[in-house]
Amino acid sequence: MKKIKVFGIKKSEWKNYYIFPKKKEVFEIIRNLLRELGFEECEWEHFGRPIDKKQGEPILNKEENIKKYIDERIGFDNEEYSIEVIFGKDKVFLIIHTETNKQQKISKILDKFIQE
Repeated sequence: MKKIKVFGIKKSEWKNYYIFPKKKEVFEIIRNLLRELGFEECEWEHFGRPIDKKQGEPILNKEENIKKYIDERIGFDNEEYSIEVIFGKDKVFLIIHTETNKQQKISKILDKFIQE
């Protein structure tokens, strides 16, 4: 997995914010984050992947063109986390709503993918 730079990180009592450059690697980073936070595979496996028109299933060895995602919000929720991914023109905003005591876990997961 290729690491990417992060434009910004902000933490508050109930939220973590990450701002990434709009690169295709963001899809894989967020899929990995969702997997490690306990989201069901059916919730994240299709994220950023094209759908096979005949079978209606995600094509697991391909990524969609991230540039087509503009002013779009995609949300994921489970019992412990509510995650928003917002695609801007040149940036991707990742907002994670959770309790303060879970923020360290999120940081450790994302540190694997962030270039210093």
